[in-house]
Amino acid sequence: MTNKKDVIIIGGGASGLMAAISSLECGKKVTLIEKNEKAGKKIYITGKGRCNVTNNKDISEFFDHIMKNKEFLYSALYTFDNKRLLELLHSNGLKTKVERGDRVFPVSDKASDVTKTLLNIINTDKNSEILYNT
Repeated sequence: MTNKKDVIIIGGGASGLMAAISSLECGKKVTLIEKNEKAGKKIYITGKGRCNVTNNKDISEFFDHIMKNKEFLYSALYTFDNKRLLELLHSNGLKTKVERGDRVFPVSDKASDVTKTLLNIINTDKNSEILYNT
């Protein structure tokens, strides 16, 4: 990989991983900088270690549960909604299941599988680089 980067992302949490994937989809050269020894550490603890990935409800129902300034989220949620997230994960091999309350979890019940899937998407792109312990 050349030294020229289009995008540098600080932090390899869920948002940083998704920002990297989005940037790579736009054809950008991406460097993700993570201060820890691995990315997605908080993903591992969500949903009691199972990772409640998203909710399977229609996106319009999300707004019924937002108390203040829901208009602020319209653009973000309609640009990349829960269905698109599931399409991304499924097309990269992660199988999911829907449980009570329309909560979506990996079939394996392992949050690590969600992190591995996101990292695999990034690592298989020749325009990506992840720096750990930095």
